[in-house]
Amino acid sequence: MTLPYYISWCKQNSAATFEIESVDGVKIQTVGGHELIDMTSISYQAHFGHNHPVIIKHIKGQLDTIPMSSPKGIYPHKNEATYNLLRYMKKEHGKIFYTTGGSETIENALKIARDVTKKKIVLARRNSYHGATLGALAATGDWRNPAHLTPEGWVVRIPEPTEADALEKTREIILQTDPNKIAAIIIETITGGNGVYAGSEAWWKGLRALCDEFKIFLIMDEVVCGFERTGKSFGYMHYNVDADIICLAKGITGGMIPFGAVWTSKKIADYYEENILCCGLTNYAHPLGIAAMSGVLEIVQDQNFQKNLKHVEIIFKEELEKIKKIKLVKEIRVEGMLCAIDLHKSIDAKKFMKAGLYLVAQTNRIILAPPLIISSELLRSAMTKITQVIKDNE
Repeated sequence: MTLPYYISWCKQNSAATFEIESVDGVKIQTVGGHELIDMTSISYQAHFGHNHPVIIKHIKGQLDTIPMSSPKGIYPHKNEATYNLLRYMKKEHGKIFYTTGGSETIENALKIARDVTKKKIVLARRNSYHGATLGALAATGDWRNPAHLTPEGWVVRIPEPTEADALEKTREIILQTDPNKIAAIIIETITGGNGVYAGSEAWWKGLRALCDEFKIFLIMDEVVCGFERTGKSFGYMHYNVDADIICLAKGITGGMIPFGAVWTSKKIADYYEENILCCGLTNYAHPLGIAAMSGVLEIVQDQNFQKNLKHVEIIFKEELEKIKKIKLVKEIRVEGMLCAIDLHKSIDAKKFMKAGLYLVAQTNRIILAPPLIISSELLRSAMTKITQVIKDNE
């Protein structure tokens, strides 16, 4: 069937699609009566399922009061929600710049870093994805980069944290590039679709030390791993390392409203007291995004949510230990409710869908990121189905 719109990241004549009839919590009902358990939170953003009543309540309430606003408009909910976000991040000394999604968050983080430092070059990993806008794609190292003729000469690749002598090699790259030309290092705190790779605390501290030594900003991309996804409120909380800029999106509204945020340190906030912030968006700090974020902040601080989350994290790891014993499985990496299962061969995503599962199946890899509200019973059921599909394809 020819569609009047594009399907993202694929050839249009072979796009994998499915028709949605309704959603309920973590389940998707397709046209034809087939039920799917969402095991990747759609695209890592549906942390709280597809129709969480708390987020919906906040959005509906906002529609009845101030449904849209000038970017320069100030209203009580905007102030209150932002202070709540800063407290939740344990970053009260910083300041927030709001966006309408992950790519715009990265784009504005890069713009701010280059503006404040007056330097051009950014360092980034090859195994990375930072977004679909031109600047974010330039920082991206994976397969999505080459097709777009991204700007040359201002992104330099550094070693992966698992590489031998990664920090020493990174230091050499900084010196070869010239630290006086480097604005920032941008790193996904924990990678999502590129394999759930996390650097050690020692690596992160070493990276921070290099940034301090050479006066380079450290940008942490938390778009996938923020908002309770990895066993802590944010990925950076695993490492006890401070960033200069932190990028948020996806889980910030549970995917209900396109939204994002850039946190900047006090040093950067102070700079813009006397210098023009040359960044802006028509829908900056959109009231519906602010409202959805308020719903998320209410959910994540709810004791029942936290109790269930801790419980399903344990079950998730227990089930993954069983999957690890299957011969087809090469390696498993897991952080909280985010997991990569590396396989010795690929399994077509359609086979998982036939079994009632919606998940990301890549070449020789499965990525799992179940909604954080999933029940223990439904999680065990989904993991049993995943186990069976893998075994059937040995």
